[in-house]
Amino acid sequence: MLYHLAGVISSVLFVLTWYGLWRQIGGIRQRRRDGLVATQSLSLNQFGSSYFAFYANFIFGIAVEPFNHYLVWTRCGALLLTLVILWQIWQTRKTPFTGFVTLLATLALCAGFISIPFRPYPAIAQIGANALMLVVTLILIQGTLHQLLTLRRHRQVGALSFSLFRSILIKDVSTLLFGLTMPIAQAWPLLVLNGASVLMRGSLLLQMEYIKRHPE
Repeated sequence: MLYHLAGVISSVLFVLTWYGLWRQIGGIRQRRRDGLVATQSLSLNQFGSSYFAFYANFIFGIAVEPFNHYLVWTRCGALLLTLVILWQIWQTRKTPFTGFVTLLATLALCAGFISIPFRPYPAIAQIGANALMLVVTLILIQGTLHQLLTLRRHRQVGALSFSLFRSILIKDVSTLLFGLTMPIAQAWPLLVLNGASVLMRGSLLLQMEYIKRHPE
């Protein structure tokens, strides 16, 4: 009962992340209409690592038994919206690396959908899902550090959306609480990934607030 209650609460709060991502997309489009650099201060590293953090939760929800609807479908929406942001970054910068990351993200999502009918995964696939979450945790940490360095270098929040990172922080806290209702032996990768995200995104949001209040 507690598992389902926490899952529902986590899913409802995750809708705020969808809203934040949608606001971020809207901000990019508005800056383009205003003739500004549409993706100014947006780190490809940050949004790419965010994408694969969502993706790791998505695959984890597919891999576990029983199928975790709370993780899979909420992350599915976030993946699609973040993919739009990655495409916007690629359209603005048109570098080989932005193209590679965007293409990789698109193919990974397709592979995730294709894998759903073949679950439950055997034990080796579960190990792979756990390993993916640990790798993505490291990618997320370095991606957020890169975004922090970008902010400090430019001293401008630019196109970064406050509502997006506030909603992600709320999402991460609720996912941590949801993970605590699951067996630790199963949920520890989820706790590690989202715990790291709380610390890093919280630091990033504080940096954004500081720059907003203390512009050059």
